[in-house]
Order: sequence, then structure tokens, then C-alpha cells
Amino acid sequence: MAADLDQVSTKTDKQVQSEALGKGLWRALWVAIALCLVWLVIEGGFRLYHRPAQLDARVLELETQMGKVLTQEAEINLALKSSLEIQKNLAPVANQLNQLLSQVAQLPMNALPVVGAPAVVNNSGNQTVIQKIMAAIKGLSDQLMRIQVVGDVKDVAMTPAAQDLIRQQLRLHFLSARLAWLSQLPQATRDDLIQAEQLIAKHFQAQASSVAQIQKNISELRAEVSKSIPINKGR
Repeated sequence: MAADLDQVSTKTDKQVQSEALGKGLWRALWVAIALCLVWLVIEGGFRLYHRPAQLDARVLELETQMGKVLTQEAEINLALKSSLEIQKNLAPVANQLNQLLSQVAQLPMNALPVVGAPAVVNNSGNQTVIQKIMAAIKGLSDQLMRIQVVGDVKDVAMTPAAQDLIRQQLRLHFLSARLAWLSQLPQATRDDLIQAEQLIAKHFQAQASSVAQIQKNISELRAEVSKSIPINKGR
């Protein structure tokens, strides 16, 4: 009977100890959880305290970068607008130069008038043998060489190859003037137009209406180009 009581008391003590140990473990677990929660709250509060300052610094950095981007965009827009204005101002003269260039092929050039062959008087019946021989020699010399006096070099007839060369030279002056104008070099543009005028006056028919019209157009265009040439106050 005593042995049974001892066994019962031993089991009771073990159960009490086991329950006490379990309660202690649960307390320790809850304490650990509470400490973790407190740490998280403190850490979150610390971060929230410093968060506005970091956000403000980031916002300021972004605003600075945005200001730089807007400034560069304004500069690019201004440059594009200026370029468009320049192209708009250059376009009329460039178009007129293109029209002059297209008219070169139709301009009539200078050429000598056709000289009729001298009339040959046939009076062989009244000529002696010596006179016939001299007449034959004279006719042969006329066929081999004909001398003609001209008043100006521009009146000399040119071969088709020489005429093509002069037309190409005139086209080159117009192309050079157009390139100089688009490169904003009005002085060079005017010089090429002057050379084109001189070439037309020398080798093309001044009495032709097309030549007179292109000379008038070149003169007006040269006056327009001269307005863009800066005035040198030192002279």
C-alpha cells in the first residue's frame, strides 16, 4: 500500500514538473515574441523617422535632373526653330537658282552667219590659157583657206563640243552659287552670279528673249543676295 502511494506521489511530482517546464517554455516564447515585436516597432519607427529626409533628397535630385532635361530641350527647340527659320529664308533664292539652272539648255548661243559662196563667172571663152590656170589656182586657194575679219571674239562660231563646255561651265556657276547660298556665304554666291552674267554676255545671243530674261533674273537675284552680305564698316 505504501509502495503504491509512493508511485502515485512520484507521478504527481513529475506531472507538476512537466507542467511547470511547459509553462516556462511558453513564457519564454511569448517574451521572445514580444521582444521581436518591440524591436520591429523601434526599427520601423527609426526608418520612418529618416524616410522623409531621404525622400526629400531624392526628390531634389530628380527635380535637378528634370531642370537640366528641360533646359536642354529648350535649347534644342530653339536651335531647331532657328534652323527652320534659316532654311525658310534660304529656300526662295535656292529655288530661283534651280530655275536658272534648268534654263541653261534652252539658251541660244552665238554663231557666225552663213556666208554664201562667191558667184563664179564663166567667161572661159574669153580667157587665155594662162588666165585659166591662174583662175584655177585662185579657186583652189579659196577652197583651202578663207580669211574672215571679225570684230569680237564672241562672234566666232564654236563647235558643238565647245558650246557644251560653255553650257556646263554656266551650270557649274549656278550650282556653286546655290551651294554657297545654302552654306550662308552670300559673297561667294554673288561672285558666281557675276561670273555667270559675264559668261552669258560673252557667248549667248543678247537679242534673244530667253537670254534677256535670264540676264534680268540674274540681276534681280544678285541684288537680293547682296542684301545678305554684311557691310564692312572698316572700309
